[in-house]
Amino acid sequence: MAPFSAWLPAHPNQDFDLAVKFVGRSASGLIDELAPIVQALILHGCQVMVQTGRLNGGTGHLVLRLRIASRPFYSMGHGCDVVVYLDQDPPEFWRFGLQPGSVLVWEPSEQLRLHPLLPDGIIAYSVPLRELNAQYSQETWGKGFVAMGVLAQLLGFSEEARRVCLKSLPAPRLFDSGYQFASRSLVKHDIYSLPLATRGDARVVLSPENAVKLGFAASHCESGTDCAGELERSPTQWIARHLAMADKMVSVLHSEQFPDVQAYRGPQGKVFALFRGDDASILASLNSCSNPRILVAADAVDALRLLVVGHRLIEANRAGVVGVVVEEALTARLESVWVGALAAARSGKKADAADGIDGAAEDGTATMRAEREGEDDAEVGFIAWGATQGVVRDALTLCRNLGMSVAALYPKQIVPLPVAQLEFFAGSVKRVVVVESGQTREHADRIEGACSFRLSVVMPDKGTTLTPMDLFMRENLGATDDNQSKGVQDE
Repeated sequence: MAPFSAWLPAHPNQDFDLAVKFVGRSASGLIDELAPIVQALILHGCQVMVQTGRLNGGTGHLVLRLRIASRPFYSMGHGCDVVVYLDQDPPEFWRFGLQPGSVLVWEPSEQLRLHPLLPDGIIAYSVPLRELNAQYSQETWGKGFVAMGVLAQLLGFSEEARRVCLKSLPAPRLFDSGYQFASRSLVKHDIYSLPLATRGDARVVLSPENAVKLGFAASHCESGTDCAGELERSPTQWIARHLAMADKMVSVLHSEQFPDVQAYRGPQGKVFALFRGDDASILASLNSCSNPRILVAADAVDALRLLVVGHRLIEANRAGVVGVVVEEALTARLESVWVGALAAARSGKKADAADGIDGAAEDGTATMRAEREGEDDAEVGFIAWGATQGVVRDALTLCRNLGMSVAALYPKQIVPLPVAQLEFFAGSVKRVVVVESGQTREHADRIEGACSFRLSVVMPDKGTTLTPMDLFMRENLGATDDNQSKGVQDE
């Protein structure tokens, strides 16, 4: 899910994907009168999916779920970006799917004001729902309309969308009371303004866009050991300061030749972060450069680390230009990041002790060596770039738990292709499977053009993403004979 904090402040033309839950008995009024609200959201440029139910397998609080996004989608999704809590009894927050960066709209009781029970990293807005409802109604269901007005203001409803609600809802004054209260009294907060406890397992919330900005800023920060100390003492302060640095040095480029590619460029103009766009257009946009190096990030922290590494490659004259690709699967993701991993990324080091490849050609920096995990002489060896690494890691765990011998290679670089590392890995397993993130054989074709080993390909079905069970079943690790119909291509 994209962070709700992406709206705080709102960025025009930004993709978004929110999972919203209205929890409590007062949600019943909204459920009965949801059509105009959905119409207003559509006017606001949203795709909307609605689901009703109860928590705790049907015995708990009434729940109205909304998935609100800028693009079509096919399921309700997981997690929760916004909880609107309408009841008065103390909530059990763990039941709501709140995560660091989520937003809570509620009316805390006096007891909870004295003894706050909010999880770390939650953006909370206190709204006097009962008082606003009592101005126009004696029915408790009216609190749902008040809360919807608050949410509409936080989402930045257009005046046209607001008018649709005022004209069509059975309780327009309740909706407007919430909207006006939020406009008048709520100060929007971003996740990076939240205090963070200083402890060894502290985590921060990071979006890929901000990870990229931090990567550029960290590459040019001259504070040295003071910078590392600030990150350890106050991660949120470190993030805020470096984002401010990045806003002064990083430019966003759009190309008429490659309109889908969004590129972030630093002050020297030789290191880029490349968002969106298909693989072919991203590669073409940099292949005309002298001595290009194109790296693929697995997650937000990896994007930060690879940008630091990219600047070091430029400084060492090992590349003429470096591009760090952030795949579309990552661009809308909000990640809870361990501060230790952030510190390792800032220094260009790895946060874990994953194996390098013995015998692989050294390219000047240990951080660029492909990671390998799993057994030597494994039955199946998966190769995965970028965002697909997560599903492969989970698939390996599943297979190992069932006593199967599997391995994986996670290269970081696609230009130039790390042929020696790929050949060494292929020689250490009985069968090689390339895992693609999209509907084309981009990585597999590139490998076949440069390497000597045979391979199979797994790619997601149209409109879906791969799961660990897909890899388990499609590669005959489970009992199945219909590989061809499920997206496996054997060479």
